[in-house]
Amino acid sequence: MKKSIVTCILGLGFLIGMNSAQASCESYVCPQNFELTSSTSRFFSHVTGQNFLAEKIGESAIKKAIKKDTQGDFKVKLGSYSARDLKSGKFKSLEISGKDIVVDGVYISKADIKTLCDYNYIVQQKNGDVTVMEDVPVGISLEMSEADLNKTMMSKDYKRLLNDLNTIGGAFNIFTIDSTYIKIKNNKIYYVMKIAIPFIRGTQEVVIAADLRVKNGEITFANAELVNNHHSNTDLSKISSMLNYINPLDFSVKILENKDANLSIQNVSLEDGKILMDAHMLVLKDVK
Repeated sequence: MKKSIVTCILGLGFLIGMNSAQASCESYVCPQNFELTSSTSRFFSHVTGQNFLAEKIGESAIKKAIKKDTQGDFKVKLGSYSARDLKSGKFKSLEISGKDIVVDGVYISKADIKTLCDYNYIVQQKNGDVTVMEDVPVGISLEMSEADLNKTMMSKDYKRLLNDLNTIGGAFNIFTIDSTYIKIKNNKIYYVMKIAIPFIRGTQEVVIAADLRVKNGEITFANAELVNNHHSNTDLSKISSMLNYINPLDFSVKILENKDANLSIQNVSLEDGKILMDAHMLVLKDVK
């Protein structure tokens, strides 16, 4: 059982409390046997305007549910077969676009989310829980900026991640990270760290340039190289090897996956100082 009809569909932090077993986002099959009202009933629902009104009421309810847990400016478009079908939880499509989104400390400039099948079936109970009657594949496109990443890196959960790394570094007398931030330039990510190294007074600035790649459905830093080579007398290889551990993009996805969203990144690119990502998500049906 899921908490609300919206949280079953959206992912990316809109997904809350999914209890279904996980499956691959790559191998979904859309439902073939549509269980709808008669064609006559659907025809009259359209010509009388009932379907249009039902869609608008549904869109308003979905937007209201999103705003309970997520900051941002959202537009919702719901496609319905008929008012009766929509009331029973059966609908054609759902598209959600958002700007200036903040969810669980993760900042996203833009997001476009849409169901990928022409038939979706989710039943909402009186207590607010819902049952997903058919698998719901979802396509997601994201845009994140340099400012988004830096604000995300100020979140308490990201700081906790750095503290965990500092605990390890301190235990082995390697280094501790004092602060971090991101720069995007010439289609590369520049990860800037101020670190404290044992027996060296003050903090040292380390700048690592990297490309972005997708590996096994996750975003990773690739071809990392140390930019400020005046640290040549200091062994910084361990810092480079730990870069993906504190990757803020991967962190942004994983903190949302903590809510059991089955999210797989398909593509990532850097364009005009923006990070663009495409992902798939699969919400599994509750009933067999």
